[in-house]
Amino acid sequence: MKNLTDFAMKRNWKQAVIFYIAYLILGLLIAALFGGLTGLIDPYNVEEKAEVVGYIVGFIYVLVLYFTVYIKKKLNSFAFILLGVVTGVVELFLGNIISLIIVAILTTLDKKTETIEDATEELDTLSYSKDESK
Repeated sequence: MKNLTDFAMKRNWKQAVIFYIAYLILGLLIAALFGGLTGLIDPYNVEEKAEVVGYIVGFIYVLVLYFTVYIKKKLNSFAFILLGVVTGVVELFLGNIISLIIVAILTTLDKKTETIEDATEELDTLSYSKDESK
């Protein structure tokens, strides 16, 4: 429970399931809170407005959670950006219950750390491209 807010942590499957349940409950509570506030602001047609607000808040919640994990784990890959967009689409059509599974699976990946070899290779590539441009 103490590591639920450590988004860079590599989780095993049991920890990922706990992460999923905790953030599913949190997301549902946040959506319910904003839906309830919508009802307080405009008490007419509450169900329709609260449902729309719940979808919007859920969408933002899942994307913020996904990209927080993405950034903390330093997953610098276009494929993971596309997966984030797909997660948002899944959220719109299937809701938090399915989209948070993708986020929970993302937490099971290793945090990408830049090694000295990676940095050296990048510098070599940059210096090589400068030499070609001359």
